Amino acid sequence: MTQNPVRVLEIRHAESEPPGAYGPALDEIADVTTLRIWREPVPADLGDVDAIIVLGGAMGVDDAERIPWISEEIALLKRAVEAGIPVWGVCLGAQMLTKALGGEVYTGPSPELGVHPVSFTDAGLADPVWGPALDAAGQGHEMTTVHWHFDTCRLPAGAELLASSEQCNTQLYRKDNCYGVQFHLEAGAALVSDWLSHPESRADVVEVLGETATRRFADDAGAVEGATAPLAHAVMGRWLAEVVAADRDTR
Repeated sequence: MTQNPVRVLEIRHAESEPPGAYGPALDEIADVTTLRIWREPVPADLGDVDAIIVLGGAMGVDDAERIPWISEEIALLKRAVEAGIPVWGVCLGAQMLTKALGGEVYTGPSPELGVHPVSFTDAGLADPVWGPALDAAGQGHEMTTVHWHFDTCRLPAGAELLASSEQCNTQLYRKDNCYGVQFHLEAGAALVSDWLSHPESRADVVEVLGETATRRFADDAGAVEGATAPLAHAVMGRWLAEVVAADRDTR
């Protein structure tokens, strides 16, 4: 860890949804406090938080009536955004961020599951966090990564679209110092295998992909992990060191 680590609040929606390949950069640069939001109270004061990373989960933002902490989390993220605290949202986390920014989240026309390409826009390639990392990795406009989502979102007002896929227009966006990342760059073979070990989750995937593709899912994730894991490390590292740390020093 660096001598002056940034203070990150990591919001988990389930133990099975850890930071994955984002973890090493967090360990190197950040002092992380993990909030297990399904059993721990939302903090009233964000004065000791430099950034928030919001991870994935099987629930959706429209489940707020049966899961009260969803509304509490969205309110927390609104407070963070209003205070200028950078937020990095992953899958469900990206959808939570979208709601906090006043955007729309909805069920997509079809689930996006498996390992598929995302295409970066010119803005994505020029982005100060993603652009240099993609260039260093030798990535062009397209890369292949893990997807696992049923809901999606429309680009929040004032946000810049950085990447899309064939099934989902809003795969990656930036609004000021915040990033919404719909795809699972953090997930490799081990994490996908763990997700598929839960019978209900596996049944959902089988219903969409079929048994053969479901059995192949973890192997497919492992096949691209050599590219996705270093990229996850690079973008998280750049965001923490160059965006979060800079914002902390000016607030």
